[in-house]
Amino acid sequence: MNDCKTQTMCAAAAAFDAERKQLGFIGALKKFRREEDGAVMIMTLFIFLFMMVMAGIGIDTMRHEMNRAQLQATMDAAVLAGAGAPFGEDPKAIVEDYFDKAGMGQYLDAFEDGDIVTTLNSSKVSASASMSMDTYLMKLSGVETLHTAAAATAQTRVPKLEIALVLDVSNSMNNSGSNGVSKADNLVVAAKDFVTTIMNSTDPGNAVISIVPFSTSVAPSAEIYDALLVDEKHVYSNCLVFDEDDYTSTALVTDALAASTPDITEEEIKQAIYTSRYGNFDALNQSWRSCYTEDGFRIVPFSSSEAQLHTAIDGLLFDGNTTGSLGMKWGAAMLDPSFNDVSESLIDANVMDASLSTVPVAYSEGDTMKVIVMMGDGMNTTTYFFEDDSPYRGPDSDLFKMEYTDQQLDYAYYVYNSNVRRYGSSFEYLCDYWWWECVYEPSDVTKSAYFMRDPDSTWADGLETTASEDDLANANACEALEAALEAGGNNLQGYLSNGCDDVVDAVLDDYWYYNIDEGVWVNGTDFVEMDDTLDGFVNRQRLTWEQAWGMMSPDEYGDITGIYDAHNEYVNNGYVNGSTKNQRMDQVCGAAKTNGVVIYTIGYEISSGGTAEQSLKKCASGYSADTDSTPYYYPVDGLDITTAFSSIAGNVQSLRLTQ
Repeated sequence: MNDCKTQTMCAAAAAFDAERKQLGFIGALKKFRREEDGAVMIMTLFIFLFMMVMAGIGIDTMRHEMNRAQLQATMDAAVLAGAGAPFGEDPKAIVEDYFDKAGMGQYLDAFEDGDIVTTLNSSKVSASASMSMDTYLMKLSGVETLHTAAAATAQTRVPKLEIALVLDVSNSMNNSGSNGVSKADNLVVAAKDFVTTIMNSTDPGNAVISIVPFSTSVAPSAEIYDALLVDEKHVYSNCLVFDEDDYTSTALVTDALAASTPDITEEEIKQAIYTSRYGNFDALNQSWRSCYTEDGFRIVPFSSSEAQLHTAIDGLLFDGNTTGSLGMKWGAAMLDPSFNDVSESLIDANVMDASLSTVPVAYSEGDTMKVIVMMGDGMNTTTYFFEDDSPYRGPDSDLFKMEYTDQQLDYAYYVYNSNVRRYGSSFEYLCDYWWWECVYEPSDVTKSAYFMRDPDSTWADGLETTASEDDLANANACEALEAALEAGGNNLQGYLSNGCDDVVDAVLDDYWYYNIDEGVWVNGTDFVEMDDTLDGFVNRQRLTWEQAWGMMSPDEYGDITGIYDAHNEYVNNGYVNGSTKNQRMDQVCGAAKTNGVVIYTIGYEISSGGTAEQSLKKCASGYSADTDSTPYYYPVDGLDITTAFSSIAGNVQSLRLTQ
């Protein structure tokens, strides 16, 4: 039966059967293999499957990275907050709270021993988290889940702080700032805010601040001065001067060090002469003076009391020119471990709290940061003094001090009848009458009178001098020996061995003396004989030049004697100019930074690019000569000085992510 539905189909089938019969079955298969109809469809299927797998990987990888980033960000924020928590709060609870609020609490790993370490001045928090996520399309490639993890360690290390505030208190600080308020007043506000910020950001006792005011000079407190090894020449002031080599080191020589090192006396610190370039006798309190002694100019050492520091800042005085090198020398010295000997003396004198006995600590002490904050409002200027080898240094000045006691009436008695007596000063008028005799006694008060010798003015030769009693006694002996020789004696050896050649010349006096109190000249004979003629005479002393300059200025000495050599010596020979001070400041700043001290400097309303700014920049930490810049230098105007101090305070209290 013919099953073909159409004539065409039947014809094709008949043809196939005929061909099959002709070629056989194998031949038919070969022909089928050579046919290409439908091949593109297969390739398309494979490409589609590949693209689905790659898209799945991309989508799931992106989801994985988003979850990882969110987990790490939450981790960083959590450990930072935990490490920055105030002392006494639980860092673990803070970290957990951060994760809970982010909806990721289930991913936080359990804390282990050592993950959280807190002390009074530091906190370290470590944490880790992990999470798994189901994949979407990556399942097609057999990856069912992806895993991610996050870990971080944050540490707040508010180290113990030793800070020296080195503040310019020169006269220019009295000028108005750009905000119309004096720069001095702006400084007081800023410095007090700085103290408050530091003290409020550290645990009690973990920060000490010293205040070092500088202008022409720097005046240490009496207790600091007494603890140092000083070559003392007078008692008018305690300002010190330093040689060139002293600025290459941050240390100062102390009495305690000298006691344990006998040879150290060769390194005694020099005491500055106290005088003034100009000024009347015993009136050297003007701006020309070489040392400022008032409390408002004195160093305030090592205090952790906000109230005490605020009081000291409120009490700052402003005068004189600028010696930033001296301010930096003292600031660096206050942080040098050698100053610990001074601390012990301050504690013994009840000036410093006993809990600060280790301050300043060794440079190697890792828990303590040493910081200098220096503020200057102008360039270093010239300071005057007498050089060490000046003829106006050392003993035997031209100024003499006469000490005597006032004579007060004990009683007056009637002539020829001494039993008739009148007691008390109210009866002193009776002494003017010849029939009354008066009896005086010295008072308890010793007074002083000063006489200036004019070394270029003589009035007679061979007069007895103002030598000491011992010298006078020796001179009298020599005069006797000399007289014996002139009379034909043969004790020449005794005369020579007694040093009589020198002694006799030394006790001759033919000068005029100016009575400074009374404004009159006295000849040498009358001056020498005052030990007999002056009622109440106690002592006569020839002052050293260092003692003399504490009473008079070089200009005053010239006005009295007509000799201005001393003034010329003071002004033209013994001076340190601004350039030298800049070099010294650079040296001591370098020495401090080498020891690990961090130095911030503030240029207060100074010329951009000027000498003052360059000096302050170079002094600061992080200075780059290539870029002529450092992030530790702050140029400010007006009340911006408060912002500068606040920024510095925040910087030294910095928080950092350590991992």
